Amino acid sequence: MQRKTILYLLPVVLLASTAFVFSAGAHWWGKAWGYVAGFVFYNGFWCILVPLFLLGPGQFAALFHETNPLFQKKHWWLIALLLSTTAGALGMLSAHDLANTPVTLVLVAIPAAVMTGACEEILWRGVYVKTFPCHPLWGLIYPALGYAAWHISPQLVYPASMPGGMFAFAGLTFFLGLCYGLVAYRTGSCKWTAISHSLNGILDIGGALAPALHLILFAQG
Repeated sequence: MQRKTILYLLPVVLLASTAFVFSAGAHWWGKAWGYVAGFVFYNGFWCILVPLFLLGPGQFAALFHETNPLFQKKHWWLIALLLSTTAGALGMLSAHDLANTPVTLVLVAIPAAVMTGACEEILWRGVYVKTFPCHPLWGLIYPALGYAAWHISPQLVYPASMPGGMFAFAGLTFFLGLCYGLVAYRTGSCKWTAISHSLNGILDIGGALAPALHLILFAQG
């Protein structure tokens, strides 16, 4: 099967399979273990092994090589776009919450956020931009939709605590995916989006993944 055909179908199959792993894992092993298992499956299989299979090691490594460097005067708006996403994440981090966050949770959140941020950018920005470098619909908009839809799966275990619930949160991630996608599409690389995504995840204290890992490693230890 051609790479493009696989990428057309990938978001649907990914959503179905991850929804099953998150739901079944939470049912069989409890919420924390099921949540972590879901991310291990998502990051390991969908974000690493599938891109390696589709691209091969050489092209996989090239996902982080810029064909059009970000730091140019003409790209000032792309830099501003990346900085705005980080500013948004920083704005949601209150000094009170940070002061009451256990050091062990921060230590867990950093590698969890870096791993997930980098893995997601490899798949949703890197592979799609590499495969559809001159097609905004398939290289930019479609993966942003897939990225948004995937966020429904982990919320089957830990729903977002915001007005509108899981679908509102998924909608917000669509716009984040568009921001990252624009940067990756213009630079031909997922390097800077992976860095930004990882930093934003750290500022969010790893989302729900870090607390789940922390519960497994410390609270039940």
